Amino acid sequence: MRSLFKGVIGFGLVSIPIQVYKAMESERVTTHWIHQACKSRIQYQKYCPVCEVRVSSEDIVVGAPLGDGRYVVLHQEERPKTGDHTITILNFPALKDIDPVFWETSYWLKPGPGGQKAYALLNQTMRATERVALAEMVLRTRRSLAVVRSYNPDTLMLHRMYYPESLRQEGVSMGKGSLKPKDRELEMAKSLVEQMAESFDPSEYPNLARQARLEEIDALTPTAEMPKVPANREVLDLMEKLKESVTAQRQHGTRAGS
Repeated sequence: MRSLFKGVIGFGLVSIPIQVYKAMESERVTTHWIHQACKSRIQYQKYCPVCEVRVSSEDIVVGAPLGDGRYVVLHQEERPKTGDHTITILNFPALKDIDPVFWETSYWLKPGPGGQKAYALLNQTMRATERVALAEMVLRTRRSLAVVRSYNPDTLMLHRMYYPESLRQEGVSMGKGSLKPKDRELEMAKSLVEQMAESFDPSEYPNLARQARLEEIDALTPTAEMPKVPANREVLDLMEKLKESVTAQRQHGTRAGS
């Protein structure tokens, strides 16, 4: 696994160096749009339909829609800095007090050099108190709430969270007005739930659709023809620059030795 970033957990006056790794992989099997004739991947260009020109990355800025078709340009300095990799603990709530609706993405936390003891101290303390750490962090210029919790006696996990404003309040009362079940119906439903109750074992619920797609790809692989992909212009430019650098270095060495 590749670390997303190295940072610190601010635990009171203690700073715990950590490395952050994404915990979950996408269940989707990677596919791309390709040209049927040559089996090459389709490219998408950045194009302005008003000016009718292709736009380079240098001419693209971030804008927020105002709702009437206009945009306001956001300056780069108004966005959180990517260099701020501090995960600041705000308080220690009980896990049951945090509604799962706010949970977004999960990450593994690995102790950094010199942080093993403090890492273990935080882990064991949260296990002993049955608490989790509510924190605030910045990941890829995006500031968000987060929960640091003990996954097992050895390892901490980080869960990035949505802010409360992200919850669509229109859905809160969607069940209002539902008919009240009769007592006998409720007792029968409770009996059915109790009969079907069992512990959750994730290994019993594999992604069958993903497995089927992977098997399809494996079956097609032996007969698939490798497309003749044209040389990438950036790669060619890089090779030319490398050759020029080698030539310049040799000329410099020759002049220095003469």
